[in-house]
Amino acid sequence: MRSIFHRLLLTRPNKPRNPVLKAVFSVLGLFFLFGVCVFAIFVGVFMLVASFLLKRLGKKPATARSDADVLNAEYTVIEKSTISLSR
Repeated sequence: MRSIFHRLLLTRPNKPRNPVLKAVFSVLGLFFLFGVCVFAIFVGVFMLVASFLLKRLGKKPATARSDADVLNAEYTVIEKSTISLSR
């Protein structure tokens, strides 16, 4: 005897045979898809606006750099040598 969970997992919903129900479910599916797309666009625009506002409001005034942040060093330029292909 199969358990109720096994029977629920193996069953697949069939498409309705009534043409009116097919049309209604198709339109409902399109509305759901449209709603998800619109929701995603609004969330994306909200995220862009929020990041822009956080960058604008969170900016600190520019301060002069102190000499402690500067590193002094000596550099040597090494010429690129040619490699001969004949051996």
